[in-house]
Formats: sequence, C-alpha cells, structure tokens
Amino acid sequence: MKAFCITIDTEPDCDIHWKRSQPLSFESVLSGIPDILRPIWNTYNIKPVYFVSPEVIHNEQCCQILKNEIKSGAEIGAHLHSEYIEPQMKYNQADGTVSSEFPCFAYSETIEYEKIKNLTGLIEQKLNIQPTSYRAARYGADLATVKSLEKLGYKVDSSITPNINWSSVGGPDHSTAPKQPYFVDNENLYKSGSMKILEVPITISKKRLPFLPDKWMSYRWLRPTHMTAFEMKMLVNEFLADFENPVLNMMFHSMEIIPGKTPFVRTKFEQKLFLRRLEKVIRYIIKKGFENKTLDMIYMAKTCAE
Repeated sequence: MKAFCITIDTEPDCDIHWKRSQPLSFESVLSGIPDILRPIWNTYNIKPVYFVSPEVIHNEQCCQILKNEIKSGAEIGAHLHSEYIEPQMKYNQADGTVSSEFPCFAYSETIEYEKIKNLTGLIEQKLNIQPTSYRAARYGADLATVKSLEKLGYKVDSSITPNINWSSVGGPDHSTAPKQPYFVDNENLYKSGSMKILEVPITISKKRLPFLPDKWMSYRWLRPTHMTAFEMKMLVNEFLADFENPVLNMMFHSMEIIPGKTPFVRTKFEQKLFLRRLEKVIRYIIKKGFENKTLDMIYMAKTCAE
C-alpha cells in the first residue's frame, strides 16, 4: 500500500515573528479550515490529521469546527505546546507570547507526561474523542516522550524529522531517524523495536543543495511552506525509487494558509501560491497511486502487516 497523510499543526494565529496574536485569534481555524481547506479536502477526498494545541482546544468555536471535521473523516491528534498547559504552565494568557520550548527538554519526564495527559484529557472532554496520534511542538520528542505516549494509550507519534539536528537551537537530534514508519525500540528512538508506538516521520530528505547551511529550511520537506511544487514532486519520486510502497507524511501549520499569520505567507499573492503548491502536489501524489490515509489508518495497516 502506497499511502500519504496530510498532517496540520493546528494553533492560534501568529504574526510574521511567530508571536501569538494579540488579542488571541483563530482565523486559520475558524475560517481557514471550513472555507479554504475543506473545499480542497472534498475535491481530493482527503482525510486530514489536525494536531491541536491547548489554546485551540480551549476555544469553543474552534472545537465546533473540529467536531465538524471529525464528522467529515478527519483525525484529531494532540500537539503539545507545553507553555500553555499545567503543570508548570508558563503563560496564563497566550496573547502576544512566543512558544519556544522543546517539551522533551524543557521539563522533567514526569512533568512532560502530566502535560501530555492533561492535553489528552482536554481533547477528550471538548471533542468527545480519544486522541491516538501526537506531535510535539518544535518536534521536541525523545524516547521518554514516546514511553509516555504508550502509557497514555497513544498509537502514533509524528514528531520525528529525519536528517534534521535541532541541537544547535536546544532541541533533539533526529538526523539518524528512519524515513519510513517503524515501531519504536524500547531503548533507542531511532531503531525499530517492540514498543506499541508507531513512529510516522515527516517526509524529509537530503539538502536542497549540498552547500547550503545545516538549517531546517535547507532540507527537502514534503511541506508547501518553503518547497516548490517541482521539488516536492521530485521528493515523491525519490521515495518511490527508494522504498517499496512508501508512506508520505506532508505537514504544515494551519496559520500558513492565512496572509500575515506566519513568516512564510505574508500576502494574498503568497497565499495563492501556497495553496496552488498544495493542490499540485496532492494531485501528483494521487496520480502516482498513493491512497490518502489518516495516521490511525496507517497504524492499523502496519499492525496487520506485522
């Protein structure tokens, strides 16, 4: 089975410096999802995965949008921006703040576990579903994170960014991670093993050009944020050549579809280009014989294959 998923980090609106909007707003969820993304999903029969942050789940209007998405086949996962949930919550009000923490390093294993547990409970309370997929803010997950997820009944983690080393900015080094889904080893996050957590890494490959600096934007992601449609198509072809029945994991942020809410899409023209790239690549992936799946579906398929 050649499968692809589209995973969206779903957060409050920001500005071009990644500062949370002030006052806090959710245009990308309240209008972006139903008015911009949902028509695309309907056109291509896409079942997206929304990784939702604590601030989004605390907003009742956002919850209603997400409930409608669940009815349309979307999956809801947890997205821990650790500053905005107890214990040791850093900000009582998210307005105007910057989320800069790598959750796996900012707190002890116990505190990180409790934060994930509280976010899980919040999603269950507000949306009446139990989340089974997880992505850490800033891809800040380590082996202890995955063990916490296993204890809490999760099935899938999607925090891993192959080839990318975040240690220069205080994060984990995911550079040796496999590029395809694997059940995690109990002693090594980057090896296959016997844990019940399936790691579904974000689709990332080598640098766009060999001489580029060792920064995340230098690498080729299946992400319309900074990649051209041509580059993403070539990435799809690379994975088809390198793996039998590959799994592709596209990601972007909800705020990237609204002008001025991130550094990447600042104008309506850039918004148009972003959405054009997104649709072009979806069409290409489908043309190449991939089936759209949620992370839960990929977990079930992988479990059956094992």
